[in-house]
Amino acid sequence: MDEQSNVIVEYSIVEYSDRHALEDGVLVSVPGEGKVNRVTRAVFDHFTKPMGSSPATGEVTDITPLQDAIRAMLKVKPGEDAWRTGTYEGKDLWLVPNEVGGFTLLFPDDY
Repeated sequence: MDEQSNVIVEYSIVEYSDRHALEDGVLVSVPGEGKVNRVTRAVFDHFTKPMGSSPATGEVTDITPLQDAIRAMLKVKPGEDAWRTGTYEGKDLWLVPNEVGGFTLLFPDDY
């Protein structure tokens, strides 16, 4: 057996950057506490409520319930990998490190 047969090469089949996920709407940028700066679209849609719109403001969304979910997950002790897993209002949630130096809140099915 030669040395080359022991080499494992990792190939990325698909690279999906933070920028692309934001552009596609898969991720939403949020002003969260504790360095939480991204949530998945599914989490955003579940925990926010439309408040209406006007020509001056455009669409207005109440993010208070989302911020409450973020605060609840920040209270969960992180594992060695910095992941937090918990339940809020009957929904399983993960809070995981992301590529832009913050954290992303997601449902396990979003992973």
